[in-house]
Amino acid sequence: MRCPYCADGSSRVLDSRVVGRAVRRRRVCQSCGQRFTTYETLPPPALTVIKRDGRVESYDRSKLLRSLRQACYKRPIPANAVEDVVDHVEAELIRAGVSEVQSRQIADLALSQLSCLDEIGYICYASSVRGLQTAEDLVAEVEALRALQRRRAESRVQMRLQFDLDQPHWN
Repeated sequence: MRCPYCADGSSRVLDSRVVGRAVRRRRVCQSCGQRFTTYETLPPPALTVIKRDGRVESYDRSKLLRSLRQACYKRPIPANAVEDVVDHVEAELIRAGVSEVQSRQIADLALSQLSCLDEIGYICYASSVRGLQTAEDLVAEVEALRALQRRRAESRVQMRLQFDLDQPHWN
């Protein structure tokens, strides 16, 4: 890291802290002794999103965050929980290792995370991204939410049972 005062390349880290999505580092220059602060963040994923109508756009975190916040408006959800949902979605997209992704895939990943967070937020977001038109569409989406919750609960029980079987029995 170059010193902003003398442009020397040798500095020492005094303190590191996580601040939001960044790491704040307090540094001291080995040459001139001046102190300065740097913030390190991961670059946003370099993705292109293929919209429903075939248009291609670059991925924009703020659009996803804004739509999720709108769906969860006035819900009893911690402020950082929606950002955590977006972080999980981005992590899954990066893990998939693709450069193009359908907008539907992003919505499905977000819905998967919202199903754990808030049922009403899930329904509101599903209504906007899936274009629910009738009461039957709404009922079908609620049934899909319930099925997702059941599968998730069953997998937790199976993991717990598997863990219990691995433990020694003291009878």
